[in-house]
Amino acid sequence: MSDPIAGADGRDFLPPACQTACPVGTDVPSYAAFVWEGRFDQAIEAITATNPFSAICGRVCDAPCECACRRGAADGAVAIRGLKRFVLDRLGASYRLPPVPVTRSETIGIGGAGPAGLTAAHDLACAGFRVDVYEATDRPGGMMVWGIPRFRLPEGVIAQDIDRLLAHCPGITLHANQALGRDFTLAELKSRHDAVLLAIGLSKGKPLGIPGDGLPGVVDGVSLLARVNRGERPQLPSSVVVVGGGDVAMDAARTARRMPGVESVRIVYRRTLDELPARGDEVKSALAEGIEFVCQVQPVAVAAEGEGGLTLHCVKTEPGEREGDGRRRPQPVPGSEHALSAGLVIAAVGQEAHNAELAGLRLLNGGRVTADASSLRTADPKVLAAGDGAFGGSSIVEAMHQGHKAAYTIGAMLDGCADPAPYRTPYRNRHVAVAQAPAWESTPRQEPAFCGLGADPSTFTEVDATFDEETARREASRCFRCDAETGSANTSLRAREGVMAMAHTPAGDAAAQSMLLRRRLGAARPVPRQDVSATLDDLVFLPANLTRLVIDPYREQCGTAIHLGGAVALGTPFVVSGFDDAPENLRTALGRALAEAGSAYLGRQALGEAPWLQIVGADDTPEPAASLWIFTQTDRAAAAKGNGRPVGLLASADTLNDTIEAAVECAADLVLIDAAGASVDPRAELTHPPAINLLKDAVDHLLRRRRLGAIDLVFHGGVRTGSDGAKLIALAASAVALGVAAHIAAGTRLEDANPFADSAEPADASAAAVASLIRALTAEASMMARCCGKTKLHNLEPEDLRALSVPASVATGVPLPGRGVTGDVTATAGAPVVGNAGGIAAELRI
Repeated sequence: MSDPIAGADGRDFLPPACQTACPVGTDVPSYAAFVWEGRFDQAIEAITATNPFSAICGRVCDAPCECACRRGAADGAVAIRGLKRFVLDRLGASYRLPPVPVTRSETIGIGGAGPAGLTAAHDLACAGFRVDVYEATDRPGGMMVWGIPRFRLPEGVIAQDIDRLLAHCPGITLHANQALGRDFTLAELKSRHDAVLLAIGLSKGKPLGIPGDGLPGVVDGVSLLARVNRGERPQLPSSVVVVGGGDVAMDAARTARRMPGVESVRIVYRRTLDELPARGDEVKSALAEGIEFVCQVQPVAVAAEGEGGLTLHCVKTEPGEREGDGRRRPQPVPGSEHALSAGLVIAAVGQEAHNAELAGLRLLNGGRVTADASSLRTADPKVLAAGDGAFGGSSIVEAMHQGHKAAYTIGAMLDGCADPAPYRTPYRNRHVAVAQAPAWESTPRQEPAFCGLGADPSTFTEVDATFDEETARREASRCFRCDAETGSANTSLRAREGVMAMAHTPAGDAAAQSMLLRRRLGAARPVPRQDVSATLDDLVFLPANLTRLVIDPYREQCGTAIHLGGAVALGTPFVVSGFDDAPENLRTALGRALAEAGSAYLGRQALGEAPWLQIVGADDTPEPAASLWIFTQTDRAAAAKGNGRPVGLLASADTLNDTIEAAVECAADLVLIDAAGASVDPRAELTHPPAINLLKDAVDHLLRRRRLGAIDLVFHGGVRTGSDGAKLIALAASAVALGVAAHIAAGTRLEDANPFADSAEPADASAAAVASLIRALTAEASMMARCCGKTKLHNLEPEDLRALSVPASVATGVPLPGRGVTGDVTATAGAPVVGNAGGIAAELRI
């Protein structure tokens, strides 16, 4: 998972760290806020929105969100998992969502009813598909049922989540005791369904791989846990040794500790205690239950000893060279050979998928189903794979993430999209108002009561208690609410961190308290800038014109429609660019959304249903599907006139005057001004400010040729807001193109080589976000026009503006307040201001 985006200037941007750390993007800050406010019905909605196994995760999730919690570095992370458990224990049994009807004719077959398979089934059923899930055992749940002991995850909790899922998705049909290769073949599964997902999990424990690992007294941890979870309570020898250091090793050791006849349990691990891959709370619980850890010891052989006994031959280890994961490889210490006696040795050194059918089809390699990690596709175009069986052991929540991804890919495939945008976890926020408790800064982390083995260990009493309401609300109040931050300097979060630091500093430490207070109350002194460039931020609408809003004629709706090039009817002057290379499903969805928003697409490739303003390069062919042609070569524009559609030319800083003159000579309908300087590439907007002086230069040229108004001007570069667009329209632009702003709305990452490889939202959500941006910017621009007394957006004029810096005044011809137009000042847009002009600019900006 990616970390939150952090700028070099110390700014932090949404989403918060806990949410990005969660593989399914759970809206942690919102549900913490709901718990603190006692709005538990809204908390459960936020928790379950992307997590169909919320009750299970409330007990056994590995909680990556807590590792990422920003409060963790101070007095302990918020107990996020404990809050989830409290809410689901309180409301989960009765919480239901309305059934989702089947609306599609296609069906999907899923092999495996673990967290990956069931999550995919849930999403596909919610999309209207009929889904058949084939489970090899007698009940759904996968390793949640068979691999996690009941003292950590009671049976009723598993049933709660699965019952809720199946009630919500009647399109899911579960086929129990149906194993791939035993009861049906992959070919049969493919013949029954339009798509197949393999989510078979890791059902087989790996052997120790040393001499003697096949002796009767050596078992694998996965098999032992499955036996016990079926209800068996086998009589075990008094001494048990578990080999391994992961979560399965912890579960196997703690399970063995509860079995009749067991007196001692030891965990043998080849690295140090600090390097155990198992979760810290599981290690802590194992120690509390009397389990011994024997670290930096490597088994090398197992031998029979007497009647039923075993000898585990071992060597001590020491850290060697670093491996690819950064850890140091354990090296045997010469002469350290020794032996451990045990009645039972449990191997917990990893798991693997086991399926003869897939192995025979060469879809299984090295104990894993072979699949592409990005698309989840296998060598068979109709078959995908997800979960532990394809990508190795992971957590429940990571398996759910892969289930979401698989459903997304299958849905796109069945929609006929051959090249969908890569799936990325959506991060949604419910925007709960911040209302923290009075003592939030000094409240310590609340820990659930630890029950341990209980009076009768073999009954598997649950080891941890659930928060009561008072404790849960107190813990929820500790949340920093990092989601409440914005893209501006992170003042409020830093203020909360400062308050907490003061609360944890002794009141008598006057020096430290004084320093913290000065840091909180101090204000940065403005530094005069000597390199001021012309920007749209330095243009403002005249405040005096706001008084016109009370006059009745100006209360009318402000018109925003245009006929670009005299023929292309649009409802807004904001068009979108920069999505020529977007995946097919995003292009289709975005084209539909732009058409509905009354906008158009500006680029070299068509975008679905949206009116297409085609940029025709030297090697491009003007397409009949385009609504308007914008040529990069003047001679081709002249030749295209008279073909029944508007014709335009592309101008940059280097070609502006020649292009405007050519447009006049060939009677072009439009000129596209690329102020970013890179052939309408939105990435150029990230590297330098737009040359806004180009618009004034174009207007001046058209005025001299008496063609202003006859040729439309479209401006591209640096437009972020509706006010930016309104300012450019006041300066005689007919329309403006959104580049970076549209990409930000769509959730793409322009800083990457492929901005669409990690799209933040599904295609429909991205398209809807861009359309919402256009509507919002159009409304904002029309508001500026109305405040200036206009009933049409395009009635704005330069007289409605004032410049706040000399460079902006020079670049646009807009006067400074009280100074008039500064045409006599030698300065150019995008260049440093020197001398007196620089002093004036610095003074005005301060």
